Amino acid sequence: MPLPLSDQLAGLPVFSAFAPSTLAALAENGTERAAAAGETLLSRDRDVDSFLFLLEGRWTMRRFVRGVAEPLVWRDEEPGAWASGVAALEAIAPTDLFADRPCRVLDAPRALAHGLMAEDPAFAARILRDIHRWSERLSVHAALMRARGP
Repeated sequence: MPLPLSDQLAGLPVFSAFAPSTLAALAENGTERAAAAGETLLSRDRDVDSFLFLLEGRWTMRRFVRGVAEPLVWRDEEPGAWASGVAALEAIAPTDLFADRPCRVLDAPRALAHGLMAEDPAFAARILRDIHRWSERLSVHAALMRARGP
């Protein structure tokens, strides 16, 4: 019999730093879903009101920086990697997300994640750190693409 989702999350290094109440809330209020290789998980032309956390597998993200012709392409297989959920980030660089191989993903409503950020400093720090990293990646990508010229 598989472990409950909260126990599975606690076993992943990224999630293990979060409070047990955070893991329980993610497990109880999030939706775990499986994606086949090649499946679209997120499309930049759809509004998404959730955070998608990678639990297992590998996905490819294409972020389309406004005013830049080529998207930033990023592959991730680290459990705990996330996409979407941050409206400002999606406004600057909308995302297409595809499963490269079979994946398990946790879909956590934005309101849930925002509430958890207010309650769990470790969760908030992880999300904020990743927002900072994404803003740096997107800035560097935009600068490189502009320097390359048309």
